Amino acid sequence: MEKDFRYKMRHIGDAFADQVGNLGHSIKGSVRGIELTYNIDGLKTEKEKVVKSIGKRVVALKNEEPGKDLIFDDGLTMFFNRLDKIQAQIDAYIKERKGRLYPNKT
Repeated sequence: MEKDFRYKMRHIGDAFADQVGNLGHSIKGSVRGIELTYNIDGLKTEKEKVVKSIGKRVVALKNEEPGKDLIFDDGLTMFFNRLDKIQAQIDAYIKERKGRLYPNKT
């Protein structure tokens, strides 16, 4: 049985509030997707800077002490640790973004 006109007019505010609530939820999801993409791009830029810093450090070490083993350099270890953290963040953001874009795929 369909609801009559009087019932619809009494509850039009409820229907409007429900629609606004649904719209707000949808907007929050879109904003989060944009934020994820922005963060991924920023982290990729930061990753490139760290990789360049690693290259500069390796060249500097080879020029200073050609026979020195690079494994024991604290500066390089610090750069590689930072690189690992950045990559882990990128992977987490990409996984979340894919989960939002394709929720039914595993």
